[in-house]
Amino acid sequence: MILPVDISPKDSLYYIGGITLEILKENVNSFGFIDLFSELNKRLSVNIGLFVLVLDWLFLIDAATVGEDGVVTLCLYAN
Repeated sequence: MILPVDISPKDSLYYIGGITLEILKENVNSFGFIDLFSELNKRLSVNIGLFVLVLDWLFLIDAATVGEDGVVTLCLYAN
């Protein structure tokens, strides 16, 4: 599902992760969890489960972190 073969590329973690990183870059590199989800849904229709998978993927590739307070922050070298 990161790079799907049989579904639309817009449903992939790779594409949605890219849009999420764009949102973080446009908004001073950090965003509240729910606020980021809302902003992403203004651009794409994404369910919460897929959004969590995207955040997991961004964390695994060291592009973003989620703090205990629920703030999603862009990693410095992902700028």
